Amino acid sequence: MTTSDTSSSGLPAGLSGKTVQELQAIAAQASFPAPVRGAVRLSRSARLHLIDQLSRWGGSGLALLAGASIFIVMVPARDMPIRAAVWASMIFASLYLCRRYRKEFRRGDKIASHPFRWRAYYVSTLAVVSAAFGAGAFLLLPEGVAPAVALQTLALMTAAAVGAAAFHAAHRASAAAAGLPAFLAIAGAAAASFGASLFTLAILAAGAAGAAFVAVASIEAEKRAASRFPRTTQARREIERTAYREHLEAERAAG
Repeated sequence: MTTSDTSSSGLPAGLSGKTVQELQAIAAQASFPAPVRGAVRLSRSARLHLIDQLSRWGGSGLALLAGASIFIVMVPARDMPIRAAVWASMIFASLYLCRRYRKEFRRGDKIASHPFRWRAYYVSTLAVVSAAFGAGAFLLLPEGVAPAVALQTLALMTAAAVGAAAFHAAHRASAAAAGLPAFLAIAGAAAASFGASLFTLAILAAGAAGAAFVAVASIEAEKRAASRFPRTTQARREIERTAYREHLEAERAAG
């Protein structure tokens, strides 16, 4: 490449002076080969976009857990008022703390200027919510409880745990924190109540299918974020590589 083909900054001719947005647009329109070394890391902008999705969608997951808890307390567990009251106090106290963290971030409080720190706090409180929710599988299923009540309670709790994890698919650790502690307790209660029965196997299969769905949804969310907010250094490097390759092909064609 001759001196006239490059600018003083080392960029190929025509790319000097381009803004970050213009370079990203050129990178999006160009056809680049797949990276050779491993997967492309998410840019900071992509991670911030996923955190914003987490804060928006997470509220629906928390609401799902709250709704399932209210229904279970009012219908299957209505004959166990003391146990239901203890479980309800546990789940709603942890939900209050988790929703408060989310509300502070969404309304732009001081923690909003530290999004990655907020995400760590949110994941920890979300794990507490999931553990409190899963504790109901043991509190509400004492010995002698009717099988129909146990089946209904465990099925509802499994569906709620998988749904809450799905609403947190924008961040894998949050999805795991929302679903895994609860599901482990649910599976343990199913095994203790029904042994190695078809229902226990159905609970395990539902959990595995839900985990696979959440994993796929999380991967797709990351791909969309990476496509919308590519890494600037990689875009610039790929543009330079493509321009240099085109220059070499033009020199060879010229003879």
